[in-house]
Amino acid sequence: MRFYFLKTFYIVVLLSLLASGSTVTLKNSSENGEANCIERERQALLSFKEGLIDDFGMLSTWTNHHNTTDCCKWKRIQCNHRTAHVVRLDLHGNSNYWLRGEINVTSLIRLQYIEHLDLSHNLFFGIYIPDFMGLANLRYLGLSNSDFAGRIPSKIGNLSQLRYLNLRDNYLWGEIPIQIGNLKLLQYLDLGGFFLSGKIPSQIVNLSKLQYLSLGCNYGRNMVHNVSNSLSGAIPFHIGNLPFLHTLRLGGNFDIKSKDAQWLSSLHSLTVLELTSLHNLGSSRQWLQTISKILQNLRELRLVDCNLVDNDIQSLFHSHSSNYSLSLALLDLSSNMLTSSTLQLLFNISLHLRELYLPQNSISLSPSLCLNFPSLKILDLSYVRLASSMFLGNFNISSKLQELHLRSSGLIDSSFLISSTSTMNSLSSLLHIDLSNNLLRSYSIFHWLSNFTTNLRTLHLDYNFLEGSIPDEFGKSMNSLEYLYLSNNKLQGKVPSLFGSMCRLQLLDLSYNKLNGEFPCFIQNSSWCSRLIFMLLELSYN
Repeated sequence: MRFYFLKTFYIVVLLSLLASGSTVTLKNSSENGEANCIERERQALLSFKEGLIDDFGMLSTWTNHHNTTDCCKWKRIQCNHRTAHVVRLDLHGNSNYWLRGEINVTSLIRLQYIEHLDLSHNLFFGIYIPDFMGLANLRYLGLSNSDFAGRIPSKIGNLSQLRYLNLRDNYLWGEIPIQIGNLKLLQYLDLGGFFLSGKIPSQIVNLSKLQYLSLGCNYGRNMVHNVSNSLSGAIPFHIGNLPFLHTLRLGGNFDIKSKDAQWLSSLHSLTVLELTSLHNLGSSRQWLQTISKILQNLRELRLVDCNLVDNDIQSLFHSHSSNYSLSLALLDLSSNMLTSSTLQLLFNISLHLRELYLPQNSISLSPSLCLNFPSLKILDLSYVRLASSMFLGNFNISSKLQELHLRSSGLIDSSFLISSTSTMNSLSSLLHIDLSNNLLRSYSIFHWLSNFTTNLRTLHLDYNFLEGSIPDEFGKSMNSLEYLYLSNNKLQGKVPSLFGSMCRLQLLDLSYNKLNGEFPCFIQNSSWCSRLIFMLLELSYN
């Protein structure tokens, strides 16, 4: 969504600058007056700022103004309270605000005592990862989700004091440099992404202090992935490697062996396991047996795009038939070849499940199948075929459910003809619901949402066949809604004024409908809401 804002409505997004300006303030030691910042470091920060484009005022306190000359009091900076050296620079962005532009490494290197540098979640389009060699004291380096490009620089292996390195979700390609093995103090290493290729370097076994390891194309729900652009070959670890590991995420077309399963079984601290695109996982009985044995220690298990079938899941859970034998809170089996038999099997381990992801399988739900997941907060059944006459009537949905994803599930209007009090109560906790890319036509869905959901913040109804106008009661009941997606439908008439009463609405997408008339009056009618204009208003193709 971040890129969508930038490319289609960048000018509109900038209007949010008129708002109060969201920034993160680091509480720093100098607030108690122990020390003022060092002049050469202040000048280095100002020089570093000159290369950045700060559309959202994240660095607004970085000035030469007389009452803000102490850089230790600037936002997003922390100084050592005794020496006054800058030790922490936290410039992370998010979907609402970010930095772009150039990174002046020459200025950064003048901050010789910096230990923590976070540039994650920004928009450094196509910039190569800079050479941070001069930052010899750096312990934390966060560069994830910032659109860096190119290869991982081998010189990153010279940052010998690093404990944390996160390069996830950038446009990085090529092989992992062998110099990564020089970072022997690393506790957290995330090289997850789509474009890395080649083998895992054997030198990575030197990172004996690792507690978190993520390599390759993982977090793979709804992914579009070309296996030829992925890590492959042998897994280099042996029994005794990475004894402190609690989180392991591996994605790629690896050649898994029985000895690798023995190493996996020796990870006694492991609580999170994610395996993505291991297409021969189902044919490796040793791996499935090992995962079954360690299952009672896991809080999260993701086996995504591994060509698994029902019998594979049966072998995983066959010795865990009791609801009380597992503490598994998250289970992700996306993009496999599972059927309704697996869903029925999962009832036996459903007691503690908080998140369940089953999209892109061969599951087909019918009214005869009654689902019971009493503790779920997130349920994803996207691309699961739902029978036309059933929906929530077959679910004993948790009163804690916050997210429901039913994208491309064949839903029609009659799927929502439910009036039970129990259903109404069970949906009051819903914050996010995705009903996009279905077969909904009439405005009855708006009546259903008005009656059975009261706290929604995000609603996806895009890519349906909705006709007519939106009933006024929808605007009155949806006063918590922040993001509303109604694009690619057949809605007609003027843009209804009801949106003016939805005071928390930040994003409204009505594009690709049949709306007409003057620029909607709801903009003027919303002044009583005590808020400024939307972050994104999309009315094109009407």
